[in-house]
Amino acid sequence: MGSSAGHTSSGSSQRRAWGSLSRAQIVAVALEIARKEGMDALTIRRLAADLGASRMALYRHVADKEALVDLVMNAIAEHDVLPPGIHEGPWQERLRLLAAGMRRELAAYPGMVDLLMTRANHGPGALNLVETILQILADAGLDDRQAARHYLIFIDLMLGRLHHQLHGDPIAEHRTASLLALADEAGDFPRLRAAAAHLKAITVEQVFEAELDLLVAAIEAAARTES
Repeated sequence: MGSSAGHTSSGSSQRRAWGSLSRAQIVAVALEIARKEGMDALTIRRLAADLGASRMALYRHVADKEALVDLVMNAIAEHDVLPPGIHEGPWQERLRLLAAGMRRELAAYPGMVDLLMTRANHGPGALNLVETILQILADAGLDDRQAARHYLIFIDLMLGRLHHQLHGDPIAEHRTASLLALADEAGDFPRLRAAAAHLKAITVEQVFEAELDLLVAAIEAAARTES
């Protein structure tokens, strides 16, 4: 979502006419700041400057930074995470498309994953995202109890994997390399030596896909018990 026409840079002394500011313009510019500089850079003062508006004009639409963050989180969930065609096709493919969209978009906004680990997003976009996940799980053949369980597992997998990647992944290449170097020095670890080349070759992307494979297999197994 790009910034709207009429955007005024922070270096300009021009001000918007009173009443000309819209919610759509606020969200567009807020998303631009958050994507380029991260969630920490997103403040009422900074947004007002980039919009060429006064803070008082902005407060007519957004009460405070918490509300501003909610707007951004909701816009991402509503417009960017859910891909076209998410309600069509095999449920396995739809779940993978949704996972890819979440991983791509949440990682694109520095600081967003940290916020999601500590606060909830209850906007309409987030609610639609949750409903979509639960519908996919229902289409897989799960009852309400199993769908709820696997929804939570899916969210835990997605946010946990993203948080690892951004803050010290336990499967990162340098950590694997240090483990293998220590094993070489210590000796007498034949299984680890045999796995060394494979451990070096596996990418974070492949691990993410394998984790999704495991989740899909677990959902399929749970659905079989329901039938």
